[in-house]
Formats: sequence, structure tokens, C-alpha cells
Amino acid sequence: MSINEEKLLNKIDYRIVEIKNISPSVEVRALIITQKQPSIEIVNDISSLAKVEIVMPFLSTVKVKAKVKDLLTLAEKDYIKFIMLEEVLAKSEEF
Repeated sequence: MSINEEKLLNKIDYRIVEIKNISPSVEVRALIITQKQPSIEIVNDISSLAKVEIVMPFLSTVKVKAKVKDLLTLAEKDYIKFIMLEEVLAKSEEF
């Protein structure tokens, strides 16, 4: 495992990684915790890959609905501190 992969795994809920291994197109609801209060630019960047449901600036958190593969792409961003799974929305045949 490369240093970048290890760094990425420290920023994302292990359950999201497990779901990705089964089916990367599964849709989930997740909480994205940012390094600081999410600015308009950060929210817009997140919304390019996920549907933003709620922005909680006082918690530095953005609640989103997205496909697991898109959350992994978001985890690569510098402003992301951690992505936590909240719920699996669409089960695929593989489950």
C-alpha cells in the first residue's frame, strides 16, 4: 500500500471502503468533516461530486448523498479531514 493510499484510508470511514470493494456505485449518505468551516468554494466543490443536503459551518461538516466512488474522490481533497458513513441508501444486487 502506498503512502497516498494509507493517507486516504485515514480520512475515510472503513465501512465506505468495504462498500466500495463490493459495489462502488452504491449510494450512501455521509458526513464530510472539513479542516475548517466550509466556505462557499468548498461547498461548491463538494457539490460537483455529491448532493449537498445540509451545511453545518459550526461543526465544519457537510452532509451529502453520493455514490461511494465519488466520496473516495472527495477524500483526496486537502480540505477534507474525514468522511463518515451515515447510511446506505441503495442496496445493489451484490449485497
